[in-house]
Amino acid sequence: DNFGYTGVDFQTPIGGDALNVNGRSYRTTQRYFALNTNKLLTYEKTIGDHRFDVLLGHEVKADKKTYLQAMKEQFLIPDNPELSNGAALKDATSYTSEYRLEGFFSRIQYDYKDRYYLTGSYRRDASSRFHPDNRWGNFWAVSGGWRLSNEAFMRDVGWISDLKVRLGYGVTGNSEIPVATNFANLFTTSTSYTNYDMTGANNSETTGFRLSTYGNTDTKWEMTKMVNLGLDATFQNGKLSGSFEWYTKKTSNMLIQAAYTSMAGESGSPYINFGDIKNTGFDFMFNYRDRKGDWAWDLSLNLSHYKNEVLKLAEADDYSLWASGTRIEGYVTRTTKGHAVSEFWGLKQNGFYESVADVMATKPFGQSDITEADAAAYVGRFRFEDLNGDGKLDDSDRTFIGSPHPDLTGGLNATLTWKNWDFTMFWNFSIGNDLYNNTKYFTDFWTFNGNKSSRLRDQSWTLNGDNSNAILPMLNMEDNYSGAYSSSYYVEDASFLRLKNLVLGYSLPKELLKKAGIQNLRLYLQAENILTITGYTGLDPEFTNAYLRQSDSDNDGAGRVDLKRGVDMGGWPTTMRFLLGVNFTF
Repeated sequence: DNFGYTGVDFQTPIGGDALNVNGRSYRTTQRYFALNTNKLLTYEKTIGDHRFDVLLGHEVKADKKTYLQAMKEQFLIPDNPELSNGAALKDATSYTSEYRLEGFFSRIQYDYKDRYYLTGSYRRDASSRFHPDNRWGNFWAVSGGWRLSNEAFMRDVGWISDLKVRLGYGVTGNSEIPVATNFANLFTTSTSYTNYDMTGANNSETTGFRLSTYGNTDTKWEMTKMVNLGLDATFQNGKLSGSFEWYTKKTSNMLIQAAYTSMAGESGSPYINFGDIKNTGFDFMFNYRDRKGDWAWDLSLNLSHYKNEVLKLAEADDYSLWASGTRIEGYVTRTTKGHAVSEFWGLKQNGFYESVADVMATKPFGQSDITEADAAAYVGRFRFEDLNGDGKLDDSDRTFIGSPHPDLTGGLNATLTWKNWDFTMFWNFSIGNDLYNNTKYFTDFWTFNGNKSSRLRDQSWTLNGDNSNAILPMLNMEDNYSGAYSSSYYVEDASFLRLKNLVLGYSLPKELLKKAGIQNLRLYLQAENILTITGYTGLDPEFTNAYLRQSDSDNDGAGRVDLKRGVDMGGWPTTMRFLLGVNFTF
Protein backbone atom coordinates (compact mmCIF):
# COMPACT_ATOMS: atom_id res chain seq x y z
CA ASP A 1 0.00 0.00 0.00
CA ASN A 2 1.13 3.53 -0.76
CA PHE A 3 0.05 6.49 1.32
CA GLY A 4 0.84 10.12 0.67
CA TYR A 5 -0.10 13.35 2.46
CA THR A 6 0.88 16.94 1.76
CA GLY A 7 -0.11 19.98 3.79
CA VAL A 8 0.77 23.59 2.99
CA ASP A 9 0.01 26.57 5.22
CA PHE A 10 1.09 30.12 4.43
CA GLN A 11 -0.03 33.68 5.05
CA THR A 12 0.75 36.95 3.29
CA PRO A 13 0.32 40.21 5.25
CA ILE A 14 -0.16 43.33 3.11
CA GLY A 15 0.24 46.73 4.75
CA GLY A 16 0.17 50.33 3.66
CA ASP A 17 -3.16 50.20 1.81
CA ALA A 18 -4.08 53.73 0.78
CA LEU A 19 -7.69 53.22 1.91
CA ASN A 20 -6.85 51.38 5.10
CA VAL A 21 -3.83 52.51 7.07
CA ASN A 22 -4.18 49.52 9.37
CA GLY A 23 -3.49 47.10 6.46
CA ARG A 24 -4.97 43.77 5.54
CA SER A 25 -3.95 40.24 6.34
CA TYR A 26 -4.59 37.11 4.31
CA ARG A 27 -4.44 33.53 5.53
CA THR A 28 -4.48 30.73 2.97
CA THR A 29 -4.42 27.02 3.73
CA GLN A 30 -4.23 24.27 1.14
CA ARG A 31 -4.14 20.59 1.95
CA TYR A 32 -3.77 17.63 -0.35
CA PHE A 33 -4.41 14.03 0.61
CA ALA A 34 -3.58 11.09 -1.67
CA LEU A 35 -4.07 7.39 -1.03
CA ASN A 36 -3.08 4.53 -3.35
CA THR A 37 -3.55 0.89 -2.41
CA ASN A 38 -2.80 -2.17 -4.50
CA LYS A 39 -3.44 -5.78 -3.49
CA LEU A 40 -2.23 -8.58 -5.77
CA LEU A 41 -2.58 -12.35 -5.73
CA THR A 42 -0.69 -14.44 -8.27
CA TYR A 43 -0.74 -18.16 -9.03
CA GLU A 44 1.48 -20.09 -11.43
CA LYS A 45 1.07 -23.73 -12.46
CA THR A 46 2.74 -25.96 -15.04
CA ILE A 47 1.16 -29.23 -16.12
CA GLY A 48 3.29 -30.99 -18.69
CA ASP A 49 3.54 -28.70 -21.70
CA HIS A 50 0.81 -26.42 -20.38
CA ARG A 51 1.65 -23.36 -18.30
CA PHE A 52 -0.84 -21.15 -16.49
CA ASP A 53 -0.36 -17.76 -14.83
CA VAL A 54 -3.28 -16.21 -12.91
CA LEU A 55 -3.44 -12.72 -11.41
CA LEU A 56 -6.16 -11.21 -9.19
CA GLY A 57 -6.07 -7.69 -7.86
CA HIS A 58 -7.82 -4.81 -6.19
CA GLU A 59 -6.81 -1.16 -6.13
CA VAL A 60 -8.11 2.08 -4.66
CA LYS A 61 -7.09 5.62 -5.46
CA ALA A 62 -8.35 8.56 -3.43
CA ASP A 63 -7.58 12.26 -3.65
CA LYS A 64 -8.85 15.03 -1.45
CA LYS A 65 -8.05 18.71 -1.73
CA THR A 66 -9.14 21.41 0.69
CA TYR A 67 -8.67 25.14 0.29
CA LEU A 68 -9.34 27.93 2.76
CA GLN A 69 -8.66 31.65 2.40
CA ALA A 70 -9.69 34.43 4.74
CA MET A 71 -8.89 38.15 4.84
CA LYS A 72 -9.34 40.66 7.64
CA GLU A 73 -8.54 44.33 7.99
CA GLN A 74 -8.55 47.13 10.59
CA PHE A 75 -5.75 45.75 12.76
CA LEU A 76 -5.13 47.65 15.96
CA ILE A 77 -1.58 46.31 16.02
CA PRO A 78 -0.26 46.35 12.42
CA ASP A 79 2.82 44.32 13.32
CA ASN A 80 0.67 41.40 14.47
CA PRO A 81 -1.24 40.21 11.37
CA GLU A 82 -2.95 37.21 12.98
CA LEU A 83 -6.57 37.07 11.84
CA SER A 84 -7.83 37.04 15.40
CA ASN A 85 -6.48 40.58 15.82
CA GLY A 86 -8.44 41.99 12.85
CA ALA A 87 -11.71 43.77 13.43
CA ALA A 88 -13.40 43.38 10.05
CA LEU A 89 -13.74 40.23 7.97
CA LYS A 90 -13.18 41.29 4.38
CA ASP A 91 -13.50 38.00 2.56
CA ALA A 92 -13.56 34.24 3.19
CA THR A 93 -13.47 31.39 0.68
CA SER A 94 -13.21 27.62 1.04
CA TYR A 95 -13.85 24.48 -0.96
CA THR A 96 -13.24 20.74 -0.81
CA SER A 97 -12.69 18.45 -3.77
CA GLU A 98 -12.69 14.65 -3.48
CA TYR A 99 -12.19 11.94 -6.06
CA ARG A 100 -12.09 8.15 -5.70
CA LEU A 101 -11.44 5.30 -8.06
CA GLU A 102 -11.83 1.63 -7.16
CA GLY A 103 -11.10 -1.35 -9.36
CA PHE A 104 -11.13 -5.15 -9.32
CA PHE A 105 -9.09 -6.87 -12.02
CA SER A 106 -8.00 -10.31 -13.13
CA ARG A 107 -5.81 -11.85 -15.82
CA ILE A 108 -5.04 -15.37 -16.96
CA GLN A 109 -2.17 -16.29 -19.27
CA TYR A 110 -1.71 -19.64 -20.96
CA ASP A 111 0.93 -21.04 -23.27
CA TYR A 112 1.53 -24.43 -24.80
CA LYS A 113 5.08 -25.55 -25.57
CA ASP A 114 6.14 -21.91 -25.93
CA ARG A 115 4.32 -21.91 -29.27
CA TYR A 116 0.71 -20.92 -28.65
CA TYR A 117 -0.30 -18.15 -26.28
CA LEU A 118 -3.63 -16.97 -24.96
CA THR A 119 -4.31 -14.11 -22.55
CA GLY A 120 -7.60 -12.92 -21.14
CA SER A 121 -8.26 -10.08 -18.72
CA TYR A 122 -11.23 -8.46 -17.05
CA ARG A 123 -11.58 -5.47 -14.78
CA ARG A 124 -14.45 -3.64 -13.15
CA ASP A 125 -13.87 -0.02 -12.13
CA ALA A 126 -15.89 2.61 -10.31
CA SER A 127 -15.38 6.38 -10.47
CA SER A 128 -16.86 8.85 -7.99
CA ARG A 129 -17.15 11.42 -10.79
CA PHE A 130 -20.29 9.66 -12.04
CA HIS A 131 -23.72 9.14 -10.52
CA PRO A 132 -24.04 5.92 -8.47
CA ASP A 133 -26.26 4.42 -11.19
CA ASN A 134 -23.47 4.82 -13.77
CA ARG A 135 -20.43 4.60 -11.55
CA TRP A 136 -19.23 1.12 -12.53
CA GLY A 137 -17.72 0.12 -15.86
CA ASN A 138 -16.74 -3.31 -17.18
CA PHE A 139 -13.65 -3.74 -19.39
CA TRP A 140 -12.08 -6.82 -20.88
CA ALA A 141 -9.49 -7.95 -23.39
CA VAL A 142 -8.37 -11.15 -25.10
CA SER A 143 -5.26 -11.80 -27.17
CA GLY A 144 -3.47 -14.72 -28.77
CA GLY A 145 -0.04 -15.37 -30.19
CA TRP A 146 1.69 -17.99 -32.32
CA ARG A 147 5.46 -18.41 -32.24
CA LEU A 148 6.13 -19.87 -35.68
CA SER A 149 9.86 -20.15 -35.07
CA ASN A 150 9.23 -23.01 -32.60
CA GLU A 151 7.32 -25.07 -35.14
CA ALA A 152 8.95 -28.10 -36.76
CA PHE A 153 8.67 -26.65 -40.26
CA MET A 154 10.79 -23.63 -39.21
CA ARG A 155 13.70 -25.52 -37.64
CA ASP A 156 15.79 -25.51 -40.83
CA VAL A 157 15.35 -21.76 -41.39
CA GLY A 158 18.50 -20.78 -39.55
CA TRP A 159 18.53 -17.06 -40.37
CA ILE A 160 15.24 -16.55 -38.48
CA SER A 161 15.88 -16.61 -34.74
CA ASP A 162 12.37 -15.78 -33.61
CA LEU A 163 9.07 -15.17 -35.41
CA LYS A 164 5.76 -14.48 -33.73
CA VAL A 165 2.33 -13.24 -34.84
CA ARG A 166 -0.25 -11.89 -32.43
CA LEU A 167 -3.85 -10.70 -32.46
CA GLY A 168 -5.78 -8.88 -29.78
CA TYR A 169 -9.09 -7.24 -29.01
CA GLY A 170 -9.97 -5.21 -25.95
CA VAL A 171 -12.26 -2.67 -24.36
CA THR A 172 -10.88 0.10 -22.14
CA GLY A 173 -12.52 2.96 -20.28
CA ASN A 174 -11.85 6.59 -19.46
CA SER A 175 -13.29 8.70 -16.64
CA GLU A 176 -10.81 11.58 -16.73
CA ILE A 177 -12.80 14.80 -16.55
CA PRO A 178 -11.80 17.85 -14.48
CA VAL A 179 -14.96 17.77 -12.37
CA ALA A 180 -15.05 15.81 -9.11
CA THR A 181 -18.85 15.47 -8.98
CA ASN A 182 -20.06 15.80 -12.55
CA PHE A 183 -23.47 14.31 -11.67
CA ALA A 184 -24.43 17.05 -9.18
CA ASN A 185 -25.47 20.66 -9.61
CA LEU A 186 -22.81 22.87 -8.01
CA PHE A 187 -23.64 26.08 -6.20
CA THR A 188 -21.42 28.93 -5.11
CA THR A 189 -21.66 32.06 -3.04
CA SER A 190 -19.86 35.39 -3.19
CA THR A 191 -20.24 38.85 -1.73
CA SER A 192 -20.46 40.45 -5.16
CA TYR A 193 -23.06 38.18 -6.79
CA THR A 194 -25.20 36.36 -4.24
CA ASN A 195 -25.10 38.03 -0.83
CA TYR A 196 -27.47 40.85 0.14
CA ASP A 197 -28.03 43.27 2.99
CA MET A 198 -31.50 42.10 3.99
CA THR A 199 -31.79 44.69 6.79
CA GLY A 200 -31.15 47.69 4.56
CA ALA A 201 -28.73 49.12 7.09
CA ASN A 202 -25.77 48.65 4.75
CA ASN A 203 -23.69 47.10 7.52
CA SER A 204 -24.45 43.37 7.17
CA GLU A 205 -25.06 40.73 4.54
CA THR A 206 -27.06 37.53 4.25
CA THR A 207 -25.42 34.66 2.37
CA GLY A 208 -27.06 33.57 -0.86
CA PHE A 209 -26.23 30.96 -3.46
CA ARG A 210 -26.31 30.65 -7.22
CA LEU A 211 -25.92 27.74 -9.60
CA SER A 212 -22.31 27.67 -10.83
CA THR A 213 -22.27 24.40 -12.83
CA TYR A 214 -25.02 22.12 -14.05
CA GLY A 215 -24.76 18.41 -13.28
CA ASN A 216 -25.69 15.41 -15.40
CA THR A 217 -26.70 12.12 -13.79
CA ASP A 218 -26.57 10.17 -17.08
CA THR A 219 -22.83 10.63 -17.75
CA LYS A 220 -20.90 7.35 -17.73
CA TRP A 221 -17.58 5.84 -18.75
CA GLU A 222 -16.09 6.62 -22.15
CA MET A 223 -15.39 3.34 -23.98
CA THR A 224 -12.67 2.44 -26.49
CA LYS A 225 -12.71 -0.80 -28.48
CA MET A 226 -9.46 -1.76 -30.16
CA VAL A 227 -8.22 -4.47 -32.52
CA ASN A 228 -4.50 -4.93 -33.12
CA LEU A 229 -2.51 -7.33 -35.31
CA GLY A 230 1.24 -7.62 -34.88
CA LEU A 231 4.35 -9.37 -36.12
CA ASP A 232 7.62 -9.67 -34.17
CA ALA A 233 10.78 -11.06 -35.75
CA THR A 234 14.44 -11.53 -34.88
CA PHE A 235 17.13 -12.51 -37.39
CA GLN A 236 20.75 -13.72 -37.28
CA ASN A 237 20.83 -14.47 -33.56
CA GLY A 238 19.59 -11.07 -32.52
CA LYS A 239 21.59 -8.84 -34.86
CA LEU A 240 18.45 -7.73 -36.64
CA SER A 241 15.00 -7.40 -35.13
CA GLY A 242 11.78 -5.69 -35.96
CA SER A 243 8.10 -5.43 -35.21
CA PHE A 244 5.03 -4.20 -37.02
CA GLU A 245 1.64 -3.53 -35.47
CA TRP A 246 -1.55 -2.43 -37.17
CA TYR A 247 -4.44 -1.21 -35.07
CA THR A 248 -7.88 0.27 -35.30
CA LYS A 249 -9.80 1.65 -32.37
CA LYS A 250 -13.16 3.28 -31.93
CA THR A 251 -13.97 5.52 -28.99
CA SER A 252 -17.67 5.81 -28.13
CA ASN A 253 -19.61 7.83 -25.58
CA MET A 254 -16.87 10.41 -25.56
CA LEU A 255 -16.68 12.63 -22.51
CA ILE A 256 -17.19 16.15 -23.82
CA GLN A 257 -18.47 19.29 -22.19
CA ALA A 258 -22.04 20.05 -23.18
CA ALA A 259 -22.53 23.07 -25.43
CA TYR A 260 -25.34 24.92 -23.69
CA THR A 261 -26.88 28.03 -25.21
CA SER A 262 -26.98 31.39 -23.48
CA MET A 263 -30.48 30.46 -22.27
CA ALA A 264 -28.74 28.37 -19.61
CA GLY A 265 -27.39 31.54 -18.03
CA GLU A 266 -23.90 32.04 -16.65
CA SER A 267 -23.67 28.56 -15.15
CA GLY A 268 -21.12 26.14 -16.57
CA SER A 269 -22.14 22.99 -18.40
CA PRO A 270 -21.46 19.38 -17.31
CA TYR A 271 -19.58 16.68 -19.17
CA ILE A 272 -21.81 14.36 -21.16
CA ASN A 273 -21.37 11.30 -23.38
CA PHE A 274 -21.66 11.99 -27.05
CA GLY A 275 -19.87 11.13 -30.25
CA ASP A 276 -17.64 8.48 -31.75
CA ILE A 277 -14.07 8.79 -33.01
CA LYS A 278 -12.02 6.28 -34.98
CA ASN A 279 -8.23 5.98 -35.12
CA THR A 280 -6.45 3.62 -37.50
CA GLY A 281 -2.71 3.33 -37.89
CA PHE A 282 0.47 1.34 -37.58
CA ASP A 283 3.73 1.30 -35.60
CA PHE A 284 6.97 -0.07 -37.03
CA MET A 285 10.29 -0.70 -35.29
CA PHE A 286 13.60 -1.93 -36.68
CA ASN A 287 16.84 -2.56 -34.78
CA TYR A 288 20.33 -3.52 -35.90
CA ARG A 289 23.12 -4.29 -33.46
CA ASP A 290 26.51 -5.88 -33.98
CA ARG A 291 30.16 -5.62 -33.06
CA LYS A 292 33.48 -6.12 -34.79
CA GLY A 293 36.72 -5.98 -32.84
CA ASP A 294 36.71 -2.91 -30.59
CA TRP A 295 33.77 -1.46 -32.48
CA ALA A 296 30.09 -1.96 -31.54
CA TRP A 297 26.97 -0.29 -32.81
CA ASP A 298 23.25 -0.23 -32.18
CA LEU A 299 20.77 1.42 -34.57
CA SER A 300 17.05 1.68 -33.84
CA LEU A 301 14.37 3.17 -36.10
CA ASN A 302 10.69 3.62 -35.27
CA LEU A 303 7.89 4.89 -37.51
CA SER A 304 4.26 5.67 -36.69
CA HIS A 305 1.23 6.65 -38.73
CA TYR A 306 -2.40 7.19 -37.82
CA LYS A 307 -5.60 8.50 -39.32
CA ASN A 308 -8.12 10.22 -37.10
CA GLU A 309 -11.78 10.56 -38.08
CA VAL A 310 -14.87 11.81 -36.25
CA LEU A 311 -17.73 9.39 -36.84
CA LYS A 312 -20.42 11.14 -34.81
CA LEU A 313 -20.84 14.22 -32.67
CA ALA A 314 -24.60 14.65 -32.58
CA GLU A 315 -27.76 13.48 -34.26
CA ALA A 316 -27.26 16.19 -36.90
CA ASP A 317 -24.40 15.37 -39.28
CA ASP A 318 -23.34 19.02 -39.62
CA TYR A 319 -23.00 19.61 -35.87
CA SER A 320 -19.53 20.92 -35.05
CA LEU A 321 -17.29 21.75 -32.12
CA TRP A 322 -15.35 24.98 -32.55
CA ALA A 323 -12.35 26.73 -31.02
CA SER A 324 -10.98 30.25 -31.39
CA GLY A 325 -7.48 31.63 -31.53
CA THR A 326 -6.20 34.85 -30.01
CA ARG A 327 -7.66 38.14 -31.30
CA ILE A 328 -8.48 36.62 -34.72
CA GLU A 329 -12.10 37.05 -35.83
CA GLY A 330 -13.99 33.79 -36.18
CA TYR A 331 -13.17 30.24 -35.20
CA VAL A 332 -9.81 28.79 -36.17
CA THR A 333 -10.60 25.06 -35.79
CA ARG A 334 -13.62 22.92 -36.57
CA THR A 335 -14.32 19.37 -35.43
CA THR A 336 -17.14 17.68 -37.30
CA LYS A 337 -18.25 14.35 -38.75
CA GLY A 338 -16.06 12.98 -41.54
CA HIS A 339 -12.98 15.01 -40.55
CA ALA A 340 -10.19 14.76 -38.03
CA VAL A 341 -10.30 16.47 -34.65
CA SER A 342 -9.26 20.14 -34.69
CA GLU A 343 -8.82 20.71 -38.41
CA PHE A 344 -8.09 24.35 -39.18
CA TRP A 345 -10.94 26.51 -40.44
CA GLY A 346 -10.98 29.83 -42.28
CA LEU A 347 -10.69 31.66 -45.57
CA LYS A 348 -8.30 30.64 -48.35
CA GLN A 349 -5.87 33.46 -49.05
CA ASN A 350 -5.67 33.94 -52.84
CA GLY A 351 -3.10 36.61 -53.59
CA PHE A 352 -3.79 40.34 -53.33
CA TYR A 353 -6.26 42.83 -54.68
CA GLU A 354 -4.41 44.32 -57.65
CA SER A 355 -6.93 46.97 -58.66
CA VAL A 356 -10.29 48.53 -57.86
CA ALA A 357 -11.90 46.25 -60.46
CA ASP A 358 -10.37 43.28 -58.68
CA VAL A 359 -11.92 44.44 -55.40
CA MET A 360 -15.34 44.90 -56.97
CA ALA A 361 -15.17 41.44 -58.60
CA THR A 362 -14.67 39.77 -55.21
CA LYS A 363 -15.99 42.12 -52.58
CA PRO A 364 -14.09 41.99 -49.27
CA PHE A 365 -15.43 40.11 -46.28
CA GLY A 366 -18.38 41.93 -44.76
CA GLN A 367 -18.33 44.61 -47.50
CA SER A 368 -21.01 43.43 -49.90
CA ASP A 369 -22.21 47.03 -50.48
CA ILE A 370 -18.76 48.55 -51.05
CA THR A 371 -18.47 51.36 -53.61
CA GLU A 372 -15.66 51.89 -56.08
CA ALA A 373 -14.54 54.93 -54.13
CA ASP A 374 -14.09 52.85 -50.97
CA ALA A 375 -12.64 49.90 -52.89
CA ALA A 376 -9.42 51.81 -53.58
CA ALA A 377 -8.39 51.36 -49.93
CA TYR A 378 -8.35 47.57 -50.38
CA VAL A 379 -5.85 47.53 -53.25
CA GLY A 380 -2.75 45.72 -52.01
CA ARG A 381 -4.60 43.90 -49.24
CA PHE A 382 -5.24 40.16 -48.99
CA ARG A 383 -7.72 38.68 -51.43
CA PHE A 384 -9.54 35.58 -50.23
CA GLU A 385 -11.07 32.91 -52.40
CA ASP A 386 -14.76 33.21 -53.23
CA LEU A 387 -15.65 29.54 -52.88
CA ASN A 388 -19.33 29.80 -53.82
CA GLY A 389 -18.71 32.26 -56.68
CA ASP A 390 -21.30 34.85 -55.60
CA GLY A 391 -18.89 37.77 -55.98
CA LYS A 392 -18.59 38.53 -52.26
CA LEU A 393 -16.89 37.08 -49.22
CA ASP A 394 -18.86 35.90 -46.20
CA ASP A 395 -19.07 32.98 -43.77
CA SER A 396 -20.07 30.60 -46.55
CA ASP A 397 -16.58 31.00 -48.03
CA ARG A 398 -14.84 29.60 -44.95
CA THR A 399 -13.52 26.05 -45.33
CA PHE A 400 -10.98 23.57 -44.01
CA ILE A 401 -7.49 24.98 -44.53
CA GLY A 402 -5.16 22.48 -42.83
CA SER A 403 -4.72 19.67 -40.32
CA PRO A 404 -2.45 19.30 -37.27
CA HIS A 405 -2.28 15.52 -37.72
CA PRO A 406 0.98 14.22 -39.28
CA ASP A 407 1.25 11.66 -42.06
CA LEU A 408 4.29 10.05 -40.46
CA THR A 409 6.35 10.46 -37.28
CA GLY A 410 9.45 8.64 -36.18
CA GLY A 411 12.80 8.59 -34.52
CA LEU A 412 16.30 7.27 -35.05
CA ASN A 413 18.56 6.32 -32.17
CA ALA A 414 22.19 5.41 -32.89
CA THR A 415 24.92 4.30 -30.49
CA LEU A 416 28.54 3.69 -31.47
CA THR A 417 31.28 2.50 -29.10
CA TRP A 418 35.01 2.08 -29.61
CA LYS A 419 37.15 0.85 -26.75
CA ASN A 420 36.38 3.29 -23.87
CA TRP A 421 34.59 5.81 -26.05
CA ASP A 422 30.84 5.97 -26.62
CA PHE A 423 28.79 8.15 -28.92
CA THR A 424 24.98 8.40 -29.01
CA MET A 425 22.58 10.53 -31.02
CA PHE A 426 18.81 10.68 -31.27
CA TRP A 427 16.84 12.21 -34.15
CA ASN A 428 13.07 12.64 -34.32
CA PHE A 429 10.89 13.89 -37.14
CA SER A 430 7.35 14.61 -38.26
CA ILE A 431 6.05 14.77 -41.84
CA GLY A 432 2.82 16.23 -43.18
CA ASN A 433 1.38 18.09 -40.19
CA ASP A 434 0.38 21.75 -40.19
CA LEU A 435 0.41 24.33 -37.42
CA TYR A 436 -1.81 27.38 -37.12
CA ASN A 437 0.71 30.12 -36.38
CA ASN A 438 -1.48 32.56 -34.45
CA THR A 439 1.61 34.57 -33.45
CA LYS A 440 1.79 36.05 -36.98
CA TYR A 441 -1.24 38.16 -36.08
CA PHE A 442 1.10 40.17 -33.83
CA THR A 443 4.26 40.14 -35.96
CA ASP A 444 3.03 40.38 -39.58
CA PHE A 445 0.16 42.87 -39.48
CA TRP A 446 -0.55 46.38 -38.17
CA THR A 447 -3.57 45.23 -36.15
CA PHE A 448 -1.36 45.08 -33.05
CA ASN A 449 1.33 47.49 -31.92
CA GLY A 450 4.66 45.84 -31.15
CA ASN A 451 7.73 44.31 -32.71
CA LYS A 452 7.32 43.12 -36.29
CA SER A 453 8.91 40.37 -38.34
CA SER A 454 11.44 40.94 -41.10
CA ARG A 455 8.83 39.46 -43.47
CA LEU A 456 6.81 42.64 -43.07
CA ARG A 457 9.78 44.68 -44.21
CA ASP A 458 11.07 42.45 -47.02
CA GLN A 459 8.05 40.61 -48.44
CA SER A 460 5.17 43.07 -48.51
CA TRP A 461 3.18 43.92 -51.64
CA THR A 462 4.13 47.20 -53.34
CA LEU A 463 2.18 49.33 -55.77
CA ASN A 464 3.50 49.01 -59.34
CA GLY A 465 6.42 46.92 -58.07
CA ASP A 466 7.72 43.38 -58.47
CA ASN A 467 5.46 41.36 -56.20
CA SER A 468 6.57 37.89 -57.25
CA ASN A 469 8.06 37.38 -53.77
CA ALA A 470 5.31 39.15 -51.81
CA ILE A 471 3.52 37.18 -49.10
CA LEU A 472 2.12 40.09 -47.06
CA PRO A 473 -0.17 43.00 -47.97
CA MET A 474 1.00 46.51 -48.71
CA LEU A 475 2.52 48.36 -45.77
CA ASN A 476 -0.36 50.39 -44.44
CA MET A 477 -0.99 51.02 -40.76
CA GLU A 478 -4.68 51.52 -41.53
CA ASP A 479 -5.01 47.96 -42.85
CA ASN A 480 -7.07 46.27 -40.17
CA TYR A 481 -8.51 43.78 -42.66
CA SER A 482 -5.85 41.42 -44.01
CA GLY A 483 -4.85 39.77 -40.75
CA ALA A 484 -8.13 40.11 -38.91
CA TYR A 485 -9.78 36.94 -40.24
CA SER A 486 -8.78 33.31 -39.84
CA SER A 487 -7.14 32.39 -43.14
CA SER A 488 -4.74 29.98 -44.77
CA TYR A 489 -1.94 32.54 -44.31
CA TYR A 490 -1.72 31.48 -40.68
CA VAL A 491 -1.39 27.78 -41.60
CA GLU A 492 2.14 26.48 -42.17
CA ASP A 493 3.70 23.13 -42.94
CA ALA A 494 5.35 22.14 -39.64
CA SER A 495 7.27 19.09 -40.86
CA PHE A 496 10.66 18.91 -39.19
CA LEU A 497 13.79 16.90 -38.53
CA ARG A 498 15.47 17.53 -35.19
CA LEU A 499 18.70 16.34 -33.61
CA LYS A 500 17.25 15.89 -30.16
CA ASN A 501 20.20 14.52 -28.24
CA LEU A 502 23.93 14.07 -28.80
CA VAL A 503 26.27 12.50 -26.25
CA LEU A 504 30.02 11.81 -26.33
CA GLY A 505 31.46 9.89 -23.40
CA TYR A 506 34.73 8.40 -22.22
CA SER A 507 35.16 5.78 -19.49
CA LEU A 508 38.49 5.81 -17.71
CA PRO A 509 40.39 2.48 -17.66
CA LYS A 510 39.51 0.47 -14.60
CA GLU A 511 43.20 -0.15 -13.86
CA LEU A 512 43.60 3.55 -13.11
CA LEU A 513 40.57 3.63 -10.84
CA LYS A 514 41.38 0.69 -8.58
CA LYS A 515 43.79 2.68 -6.45
CA ALA A 516 41.07 5.23 -5.69
CA GLY A 517 38.48 2.56 -4.90
CA ILE A 518 36.29 3.52 -7.85
CA GLN A 519 34.71 0.83 -10.01
CA ASN A 520 33.63 3.00 -12.95
CA LEU A 521 34.11 6.63 -13.92
CA ARG A 522 32.72 8.12 -17.12
CA LEU A 523 33.03 11.67 -18.40
CA TYR A 524 30.51 12.89 -20.93
CA LEU A 525 29.52 15.92 -22.96
CA GLN A 526 25.85 16.17 -23.90
CA ALA A 527 24.04 18.53 -26.27
CA GLU A 528 20.27 18.83 -26.63
CA ASN A 529 18.19 20.33 -29.44
CA ILE A 530 21.21 21.60 -31.36
CA LEU A 531 19.77 21.28 -34.87
CA THR A 532 16.25 21.62 -36.30
CA ILE A 533 15.48 21.52 -40.01
CA THR A 534 12.03 22.92 -40.75
CA GLY A 535 10.16 25.46 -42.81
CA TYR A 536 7.96 26.52 -39.90
CA THR A 537 8.45 30.16 -38.93
CA GLY A 538 7.18 29.83 -35.36
CA LEU A 539 9.30 29.11 -32.30
CA ASP A 540 8.90 25.32 -32.25
CA PRO A 541 7.58 22.92 -34.92
CA GLU A 542 6.99 20.30 -32.20
CA PHE A 543 4.18 22.41 -30.76
CA THR A 544 1.08 20.30 -30.11
CA ASN A 545 -1.74 21.80 -28.03
CA ALA A 546 -2.56 25.35 -26.99
CA TYR A 547 -3.60 23.85 -23.66
CA LEU A 548 -1.72 21.06 -21.94
CA ARG A 549 -4.53 19.97 -19.66
CA GLN A 550 -8.28 20.22 -19.38
CA SER A 551 -9.91 22.85 -17.25
CA ASP A 552 -13.36 22.75 -15.76
CA SER A 553 -14.46 25.68 -17.88
CA ASP A 554 -15.48 25.81 -21.51
CA ASN A 555 -14.38 29.28 -22.52
CA ASP A 556 -14.33 28.95 -26.30
CA GLY A 557 -13.00 25.43 -26.23
CA ALA A 558 -10.52 26.03 -23.41
CA GLY A 559 -11.89 23.08 -21.47
CA ARG A 560 -11.51 20.77 -24.46
CA VAL A 561 -7.79 20.31 -24.94
CA ASP A 562 -7.78 18.69 -28.37
CA LEU A 563 -10.06 21.30 -29.97
CA LYS A 564 -7.06 23.64 -30.16
CA ARG A 565 -4.57 21.03 -31.25
CA GLY A 566 -1.92 22.66 -33.42
CA VAL A 567 -2.97 26.25 -32.67
CA ASP A 568 0.30 27.99 -31.81
CA MET A 569 -0.58 31.03 -29.74
CA GLY A 570 2.97 31.46 -28.48
CA GLY A 571 4.88 29.80 -25.69
CA TRP A 572 8.33 28.86 -24.51
CA PRO A 573 10.66 27.68 -27.27
CA THR A 574 12.61 24.46 -27.02
CA THR A 575 15.92 25.32 -25.39
CA MET A 576 19.36 24.31 -26.62
CA ARG A 577 21.45 22.90 -23.76
CA PHE A 578 25.04 21.76 -23.29
CA LEU A 579 25.92 19.58 -20.33
CA LEU A 580 29.22 18.34 -18.97
CA GLY A 581 28.89 15.48 -16.50
CA VAL A 582 30.51 12.66 -14.61
CA ASN A 583 29.13 9.18 -13.80
CA PHE A 584 30.96 7.13 -11.22
CA THR A 585 30.40 4.01 -9.14
CA PHE A 586 32.25 3.08 -5.94
